[in-house]
Amino acid sequence: MAKKLFWLFVLVGVCFGAAGAALTACFIWQGVSSPWLPLLAGAVLLLALFIEAKRLSAWLLSPLVDMAKDLDELEKNAPYPELLPFIETLRRQQVQKDENLRQRQEFSANVSHELKTPLTSISGYAEMIETGIAKDEDVKEFAGKIHAEAGRLIDLIRDIIKLSELDEAEPGEEMQPLDLLPIAQDTAGMLAFNAEKAGVDISVSGCYAQVLGRRELLEELIYNLCDNAIRYNRPGGFVRVSVSEDAAGVTLAVADNGIGIPPEHQERIFERFYRADKSRSKASGGTGLGLAIVKHIVIQHGAELQLASAEGEGTTISVVFPPVA
Repeated sequence: MAKKLFWLFVLVGVCFGAAGAALTACFIWQGVSSPWLPLLAGAVLLLALFIEAKRLSAWLLSPLVDMAKDLDELEKNAPYPELLPFIETLRRQQVQKDENLRQRQEFSANVSHELKTPLTSISGYAEMIETGIAKDEDVKEFAGKIHAEAGRLIDLIRDIIKLSELDEAEPGEEMQPLDLLPIAQDTAGMLAFNAEKAGVDISVSGCYAQVLGRRELLEELIYNLCDNAIRYNRPGGFVRVSVSEDAAGVTLAVADNGIGIPPEHQERIFERFYRADKSRSKASGGTGLGLAIVKHIVIQHGAELQLASAEGEGTTISVVFPPVA
């Protein structure tokens, strides 16, 4: 392509030179001929240049038009080597677009399923109470199940709304310097009862370190990580939350000695509604959106997400925040 452009510019220069010479000759000849001749000659030359420019443009762009007819074979059909970086960018964007489409389709299907399940239970128990099928002594139990399923629906809708808000928010929006350790201590305190109920010890340690963030999002981040660590743990297990700082930034780590994550699931656990252990997820509750929310909050804060896990030994999820300027 570079060579073609070079010769195209040379040709255009020659044409303009010829046009200039012709017009000069016409002006010299003007004294012995009609005064309209220079204007007519100039118009003819401009028309010729326009036609030639259009033809050369079509000649230069025709390979690109042919390449666009088969987007699946862009690399093979690339007419100019200089276009390969551009084609690679297009390829990555197309792959990302297809992946986003797949995730949206999966998300829609999963939302429908997750909403249908508790609504079916609520409808069934309510109908049994309404029609009198349920005995008087069963009404309290059924009401409790309706209440539990309604709570599950509320949690699910709350998480869906939170994800929608995070999708629409601009990274770095409304950020301010915050001490991460007190936020971690307060958030872990909210989960102390749940941890005690599950027979899991939860603790927070580390140093005072500032990050640029939004408090409510940081609380949501820590809450979801700790809640997950408690749910997928064992009686007698622990959840250790730590805050540290070095030249690379501030690191928040949530470590547990729970069931761990099999290697084949580790790349997907931050996807929406993805559950590595579906049977345990149903027993322990949860919406399946907690880690997806964590991922979005990490992106909002310009941080880096790290995962280390071994099946049967436990999991450590770390979030590395950039240094506060």
